[in-house]
Amino acid sequence: MISATKFTQPASKAARHFAGIRLLSSSPIVAAEKNANSSRPKADRTQSMAFTKKEAGSKRTRSGTSTSVNLSAANPAYYTDPPKPKLDLLSKDTATASRLNTFMQIDDGFLQNTGKGRYPGHLAADFKLFGKPALLYRQVTQTLVDQMAQNAETAPKRATVLDGQNGAGKSAELLKLATVAATSGHIVIYALSTLPWVNSSRPYGPGYKSDLFVQHELVNELLRSVVAVSRDALNKVPLGRSVTLGKKTLESEKTLADLIDLGLQTPSLAHDALDQLLDIARTQTVVPVFIGLDEVNTLWCQTSYRDQEDSILPANRFRLARSFLPFFEGQSLAKGWVVGTTSYAEVRFMPKDLKTKLNPPPAIPIANPDLVRDPGVSELSFDVLKVERLSSAEAWGLMQFYQKANIVTTPVTEGLVAKKWVYANGNPRQMFAGVTTYF
Repeated sequence: MISATKFTQPASKAARHFAGIRLLSSSPIVAAEKNANSSRPKADRTQSMAFTKKEAGSKRTRSGTSTSVNLSAANPAYYTDPPKPKLDLLSKDTATASRLNTFMQIDDGFLQNTGKGRYPGHLAADFKLFGKPALLYRQVTQTLVDQMAQNAETAPKRATVLDGQNGAGKSAELLKLATVAATSGHIVIYALSTLPWVNSSRPYGPGYKSDLFVQHELVNELLRSVVAVSRDALNKVPLGRSVTLGKKTLESEKTLADLIDLGLQTPSLAHDALDQLLDIARTQTVVPVFIGLDEVNTLWCQTSYRDQEDSILPANRFRLARSFLPFFEGQSLAKGWVVGTTSYAEVRFMPKDLKTKLNPPPAIPIANPDLVRDPGVSELSFDVLKVERLSSAEAWGLMQFYQKANIVTTPVTEGLVAKKWVYANGNPRQMFAGVTTYF
């Protein structure tokens, strides 16, 4: 006979587990460890073994093109501050042939007024590595400066467009030319990049009672840069006629500076102010005018903006591009110079027909003289100046500065310069890439 002994069900695995935890936690050893750990600081979960969160403060750092290294606890035997070569400031007085093949510093104030921390082309990486905005004064620079001095008295009938391979230095030459123009008393209308005009990155909208589209924000930025760089020159030029913007009329004795100030007060009038500025500036003879547009090929391209029917808009449907287009299609200045540069970096904004005209295929001699000229290819409406590769002397000056800036740590010899020059085919951008591969 089975006894009436009371049987209990065996404890589940989870129950045995929690029972063990209660037993272990009641141990005096564990209690002592808990008391000791309570005094320790809690771990910062924002930090890891591989990367450390950058602290705010004034710690000494060295910055490369993409990294920032804290040098507060660095061994001074291995990490030292890079040398800061002293450079002359580029201006109308220092832009002379005696400066050929040397680096010159670009005025920080001019860069802030025209770019607000942005730089044309790929120059941001260069300036960051140099520790200052500095550019090589080349033979083509001297040629452009001399030409601008001549055009200050009698302007040419056609604009000039700087063309060349990617990295040849077109944007750098235009920046140097605009800097010299600003110190020479010109009215400087300089756009360091026209890509935002066409790449759908900025606000736009249909114009009032017009088939053109407006870009008030971009025009306001351009007007602010013009008045910041050239206020003294603008104050010397009277309007010469009464000008009405919105509900306010400026008398003829007012100046171009007053015109821009009025346009900036009401952003919706910025386009009207720009058109009036260009119309008066191109005919006056009081002070010379410099108009510089980087990536000027965008004036003839198909943009990334779309209209109300979702159709792609050409650049000439925008009032901003339409304001400058006549200067590259035959309209001239009374005093000054209109200069643009091409860019092949964004292929979609380089029209194929323009590219063909700028870089025609090699001419093949043929017997029939009537077929020498292709009737389907029209002439360009502007002059083209090719920015060629670096000369051997310019390459030497480039590498010497790289050594002074601690970018090149090996001795600069003729063999080293020749090697870098040949590998890069004399292209300044490729030479820069060749010596900064590991930065």
